[in-house]
Amino acid sequence: MIIDRRFILLLLPLFLGFLLQCEKADAEREANRLFVQAYQHIDAAGKLENHDPAEAHRHYLLALENIEKIISNYSDSQVAVDVAQHRTRIGDITIGDLRVKVPAYAAKAEALESFHNLSLYAIEMDDQVLNKGLFKLDYAGLLVRNSQDLLHDQLVRMVKSQADRHWDREVTDRLYLELSVHFADIAHWPQSLENSDRIQNPELLYESLKRIVRSGYITNELNSHALEQFYSYISYLYPVDQVRLIKMISEELLKSGRGAQALVLVRERLPSPDDDRVLEHIEALTELSNTLAEHGEFALSRQIIRQIGNIDSNYTDFALRYLAVQLAIHDKMGEALNIAEGFDRDYFKHTTLAAMAVRQAERDSIDHALNLLDQIPENVSEKTESILEIAWVITDDEAMSDSLIQLGSAGIDVMASSLQRSNAYLRIADVHIRHNNRSLAAQAMENAESDVRDVADTKALNQLIAEIIERWISLGRPDRALDIAAWFQMSDPSFNSLVPELFTFAIARGYHDFAKSLAGMTDRRPYYQFILVQTYLDNEMISQPSELAYNIRNYYWRTRALARLSTDLKIKVNQAAAEKAATDALLTMQRIRDPEERQQALIHVSVLLSAGNITMNEERKALALDILNSFET
Repeated sequence: MIIDRRFILLLLPLFLGFLLQCEKADAEREANRLFVQAYQHIDAAGKLENHDPAEAHRHYLLALENIEKIISNYSDSQVAVDVAQHRTRIGDITIGDLRVKVPAYAAKAEALESFHNLSLYAIEMDDQVLNKGLFKLDYAGLLVRNSQDLLHDQLVRMVKSQADRHWDREVTDRLYLELSVHFADIAHWPQSLENSDRIQNPELLYESLKRIVRSGYITNELNSHALEQFYSYISYLYPVDQVRLIKMISEELLKSGRGAQALVLVRERLPSPDDDRVLEHIEALTELSNTLAEHGEFALSRQIIRQIGNIDSNYTDFALRYLAVQLAIHDKMGEALNIAEGFDRDYFKHTTLAAMAVRQAERDSIDHALNLLDQIPENVSEKTESILEIAWVITDDEAMSDSLIQLGSAGIDVMASSLQRSNAYLRIADVHIRHNNRSLAAQAMENAESDVRDVADTKALNQLIAEIIERWISLGRPDRALDIAAWFQMSDPSFNSLVPELFTFAIARGYHDFAKSLAGMTDRRPYYQFILVQTYLDNEMISQPSELAYNIRNYYWRTRALARLSTDLKIKVNQAAAEKAATDALLTMQRIRDPEERQQALIHVSVLLSAGNITMNEERKALALDILNSFET
């Protein structure tokens, strides 16, 4: 049978069209199949989100891969067109939602692998970029102290990258400062200087260089080229900060026996003052002069004093007074007396003689001390203060000490300042405490308290109250210490710095009830109970903070206390006790109602448990997951 060629040519387009229609139908069916599979994966993932983020991530990822296949391989299908034009949803979510969920659940799953990963995840939840960097460095410091060097290096690289790429100069300068400070604190000075070199703000650069000096860089760095490179940064500072830094550096050089280098630094690098910061400049020069005098560099100290006089001659007396006292200490009494007698203002003459008298008493030259005091009128409060100070200095001679107390007591009432009067009575109390005259000491303490309420300056008042408390505790009277503690001005910032010192003082002497009562009487009881827990742990105690931590009624501060307790228990007790406290910290965190507090608690807890090398077991993973889920509801 012969088929007409023309007939075949006529049927061919129809046949090819049929094949194309079949292929299109197959593509549509495959696209639909992939889409249905994507829906099934998303449905499964949604049911797993709250209890298995790793498996939820796997399903979301498979769903996304299916969608990508549809778009890439079956772009002509109606499903692909609808997806590309955002006209379709997959169950309850959009394709955009799916693209967000894949990395989100990958991060959450990774976060639950260890407390280190959880720490990074929790820190990244913080919206403030600057705070994230700084908290990572706090965490890095903990890791160094716990010898976790690899994790430390990872964190530092993250903060460094953040600083390098951030658009805000203020943020980057702050991050470079904190990086420099961090490396200085762990004596990694090349890295510290590298980050200092990136700081453009002169005030922050000063803070960075100051921290490097305080960390021991000058004492340990003997290479003159390296020091010269460090000194080159000084010229970028404001003049007053240049003087302050030169003072710090020269002090370190003098203490380490490198006086020649200090003298060259002072002579060659002191700048002229800014017109708008003259008084600050004079104050900085005065401190430099004092430092030089302390180390016996009297000629250079006088040279600095002359510089002060060239700026404003009214301000030389403060430095001259200090120079005179240091001359007396170094057995140069003739020069010291010449300075004292050369003052035009009686105040400086009297205070100089009074300070010189105390120094003579410290050198067992009581007769010389009293001769100096004879040159001061009886009604000058500094004379009374010196007499009482000498009484404390010579307590080995109880008879002489008591006679000086009687002599000094007569001048207390004429003191104009209630703060001076209280401090004078405290010095008397110190002498009696040293002599074990408890009743006389208590009487002096009561006299000191009589003037307390008249002290107007809240910072000075709080400091005075703290000193009275310490002496009552030394006398074994915690009840009297608590009475005076009620007079604290808790709103003044000085209170925060004084309380840990008082806690340490009390618990070192076994007065635990006083420490707990002091924490309990404040208007921020849970916070100070947490501080007390830390103080106990810092002082190598475990039983007291273990009890106290569980009794803090605020869940946020109890959570933080238990996390800190966990790390110390692991070191000092055993692994089981540490892990129980870690689990209890997470359980307590679940009860924090405020989301912001819960987030901050998560950061603190995860960081401490990571640094303490507490493991993420299944129970703690489930608790951590519940906490993470709570931020999404």
